[in-house]
Amino acid sequence: MRFAYLAALVAALITGLLPGGRVQEAAWMIGGVLAFTIDRPWRQHIRVLTDWLPLIAALMVYDYTRDLADKLGMPLRMHELVTADRWMFGGTLPTIWLQDHLAGDGQPWWTPIIGVVYTTHFILPWAVAAIFYVYSRPLWVRYMRRILLLSYLALVTYVLVPAAPPWYAGREGAIPEHVRRISGFGLGVVDPNVSAQWLENHGNYVAAVPSLHTAFSVLVAATLWPLTRHRWLRAILVIYPCAMGFTLVYGGEHWVVDVLLGGVYTAFTILITRMWENWRAGRALLGPLPAVGRGDGSEATAAGVSQPDGTGPADASPIGPRGPAAARGSSSGRI
Repeated sequence: MRFAYLAALVAALITGLLPGGRVQEAAWMIGGVLAFTIDRPWRQHIRVLTDWLPLIAALMVYDYTRDLADKLGMPLRMHELVTADRWMFGGTLPTIWLQDHLAGDGQPWWTPIIGVVYTTHFILPWAVAAIFYVYSRPLWVRYMRRILLLSYLALVTYVLVPAAPPWYAGREGAIPEHVRRISGFGLGVVDPNVSAQWLENHGNYVAAVPSLHTAFSVLVAATLWPLTRHRWLRAILVIYPCAMGFTLVYGGEHWVVDVLLGGVYTAFTILITRMWENWRAGRALLGPLPAVGRGDGSEATAAGVSQPDGTGPADASPIGPRGPAAARGSSSGRI
């Protein structure tokens, strides 16, 4: 089952079936978790659906932010973003400059690499979540707490302050230059022009600020950093958000200010969730202690109130592997 799922996933990436709609993304996530936990009791398979519902809801709400912004009558921001990018770069728009100097009228040989980087946004954050879910529930709880807060902060911003990306601003005449969508997907097998047209048909033109592509790439890097001890892997974690930012600006998907704000949103999310986790852990430690010598196991229960990550005993349910090996790897696994 695991190999069948991985083979199907690779085929979907190569042929351009991913990215798909939000329902398809959710189906791939749930399918991956079920494939790697096929030997677990059926009750745990049902719990997979309830555990992942908040994230699936966030993905589906994303598609409705454009309609919500229109219904609320919020003005679409374009000129402010153009002004901000020109101000930061001495009157030059980075997207236009990069496309003129690096792409010209054709597609450079490294265009498929850009497509790979862009495609990771639809796969990597959810793959990390699925791996944590299967092997370490405490890590999954902490990671999902950040993913959900970050997602909903961005969704609220998209509704209240809708902002258009460079490709849309160019199409609507907010900037005189033509902006092409170069990023694409499909690992180079799908023609970049075809994938760019798909992105334009399915794109959300009010979701420029902040860049969730950047925000998720920074969150993935920050999450994996303490679990990684090899320098070359840490170097990749540093390069990845930078490569994503370059891809987004060069590909006409985001302004530089969007990319920077994506990082700011992630930093704010990590700060808030850490403060809440520390507060919860401290509150649990200061709680009333049970009477000594009752012999009914309450001492063990009290000892389990505070997990190392402040998630509490409810977050330590038996989703991941059992036994001493799982205990050692659940919160301190290294890569």
